Amino acid sequence: MRVLVLLICALFAHASSATEPEDFLAVYAKMATQADPGFDGFSAERGRAFYFRSHKLGDGSELSCASCHHADPRKSTEAHIDQIPCRACHVTLHKGAEGRSAIKREIRPMAPIVNPNRFTNEWQVEFWFDWNCELLLERQCTPQEKGDFIAWLMTIED
Repeated sequence: MRVLVLLICALFAHASSATEPEDFLAVYAKMATQADPGFDGFSAERGRAFYFRSHKLGDGSELSCASCHHADPRKSTEAHIDQIPCRACHVTLHKGAEGRSAIKREIRPMAPIVNPNRFTNEWQVEFWFDWNCELLLERQCTPQEKGDFIAWLMTIED
């Protein structure tokens, strides 16, 4: 899994610096073509369906991307204000001597139209895809899934 992240970072380094959502789409398209020569482009419809699709977790609960981020990707999600699963904020990112510690946070909007910093930092994009795909899918997202997701978010207007 970590090897895949390093491989992706190396690909980004050779493809020039990805600083815009379009840059990520170009890299993911190249990766998707390498994985599947029949790759015929990204689909905003598939990206939207992916965002809202529920995935059964090991503990029996079901979550989607929208469960933690927001049903409207133009909006922020705020802990203890929005109705999101507690695990969205009480994650194991911050561990103290006594195990998990609660963090209260805001998850910024997913849509680049209202969050111009979304999909502008290679390390952050790969880190969060890695984190969230492992959480929901118990595997890494494919380049096709990542590209479809970004393609959909780019269609969202203010």
